[in-house]
Amino acid sequence: MAANQVTQFPAKEPFTRHFRGFFHWTPISEHNEKILGYYSLSPASIAYERAPEVIKRGLARHDVPVFRLGRLAVDLSVQSQGLGGQLLLAAGRRCLLVAAQAGGVALLIDAKNERVAEWYASYGAVPLLDARLSLLLPFKTIHAAPTTAGKL
Repeated sequence: MAANQVTQFPAKEPFTRHFRGFFHWTPISEHNEKILGYYSLSPASIAYERAPEVIKRGLARHDVPVFRLGRLAVDLSVQSQGLGGQLLLAAGRRCLLVAAQAGGVALLIDAKNERVAEWYASYGAVPLLDARLSLLLPFKTIHAAPTTAGKL
């Protein structure tokens, strides 16, 4: 299923039955259940050797605890209006809350292509040393981000 197809469902239940993990949905309003965008998250780790220096600094030489951004999608009707950036910030802030209790230093993102990787990089994500389409958005960047719309 394409990332944007899920936003065509009138409600989220048919989609969530087939997937595990945490999902966050952004409906238009309380009266309209059309999904404008969503993201999914799960805990993960990456090998220390794969992490960029900005992430490794100060860490022990073992797997780096992160949270994987499984999907982030915005309905075509509201693309290029800042909702994707707001969802990215919301996902990051949710991870910050969990990381305060369980650990974690970054959001791991697997971009679909170079254009998408550049979009994530515009928010401060840095590529892994061995995979240009896999990026890490440091929690320090998310923590310092303003809560208003726009770039992190």
